[in-house]
Amino acid sequence: MAIDLAKVSDERRADARPAPSLREVKTKPKRSFASAEIPFFGSSNRVTRDDLSLFTNQLTLLLESGNTLVPSMAALAKQTKSRGLQRVLEDIHLRLEEGSVLSDCLTRHPKVFDELFVGLIRAGEASGALAESLTCLTGILETRGRMARHIREAMTYPVVISLVMAGVLVFLFTYMLPKFSVLFANLGDELPVTTRVLLGSADFLASSWKWLLPIPFVAAFLVRKLWNLEPFQRVRDRLKLGIPILSSFFRDGYLFQLFLSMGLLLRSRVPLLEAIQITRDTVRNYWYRVFFDRLVENVEAGRGMTHAFSEASFLPETVKLMISTGEAAGTLDAVMVKLSEKYRDDLESNIRRLSSALEPVMLIVMGLLVGMIAMSIILPLFKLSRAMH
Repeated sequence: MAIDLAKVSDERRADARPAPSLREVKTKPKRSFASAEIPFFGSSNRVTRDDLSLFTNQLTLLLESGNTLVPSMAALAKQTKSRGLQRVLEDIHLRLEEGSVLSDCLTRHPKVFDELFVGLIRAGEASGALAESLTCLTGILETRGRMARHIREAMTYPVVISLVMAGVLVFLFTYMLPKFSVLFANLGDELPVTTRVLLGSADFLASSWKWLLPIPFVAAFLVRKLWNLEPFQRVRDRLKLGIPILSSFFRDGYLFQLFLSMGLLLRSRVPLLEAIQITRDTVRNYWYRVFFDRLVENVEAGRGMTHAFSEASFLPETVKLMISTGEAAGTLDAVMVKLSEKYRDDLESNIRRLSSALEPVMLIVMGLLVGMIAMSIILPLFKLSRAMH
């Protein structure tokens, strides 16, 4: 179903809840993305992005058709093929029957429904436009899914080439090179440097592979432990924004998520500080979170959002001007949605360019590697042939 996020109705009642204080904003528990819940080895106990998108779309259609929330949730719980989502929907249905509101039910499942999802649902409940909030969420999930498919398609070729290269290297080092080491034993120092390096590496792997085998698993364990530590986050996120080829890809992705989340939340009349906190949790980069902290400080000091955005080094001047004009005219939500569409298009273009650039690079690397190994074997064979004659 094609969704135009810019056409969501603005005729909603203001949320009666007071804006949270800075302390409340900073101490709210974080929720993880539903998009991060990826099933492994065929398990259907986790809720994938596609499961969540299908559920949101179907719930929207049921509500727009005149059905009420409780029987709609019961029907979807029986229909879904995901065991994980089925258990979640059954729990939500039970609590809805007990009188709970939908947004409170969703907060009990933070690994499935992130802050943005819950925030838009809460805004829809407050304004009486739940179906429209679900329509927004359907568009967001479809956009995220499309981006994920583009990234998978862009990375398929490099991954396949890398696996082929790894297979060739394993075959050479474990089967071919040990046979040539016996043949080249009498040449000694007459062997080319590359040949001696390859033969030495093959001998080392043959004698020490039992000690080397645990290294990838230990490295993966350490990276997983260090991944969320603040010093590691700073370095990791700085590299994302500093690597020449990949920086534009990450920057456009972060800005797309930033403007989309904040624009839709403000359009749904979510209180400003709460909208900032929700958006902060959706943009997973340490340095962008620092920007959001400054944004909160500026809003609480009465300087508005323009001051913080004008100091942001990662934004071009045209974007800063649009933010300033939008805040002055009271159309900041519409400006941010428009900016999200712009950065979404830029991100899709960068993904296509990255994919096109990776293919020849991988072919060149593979050709150079195979050529070096071939020459390292062929040159000593020529020497042996001349010596025999």
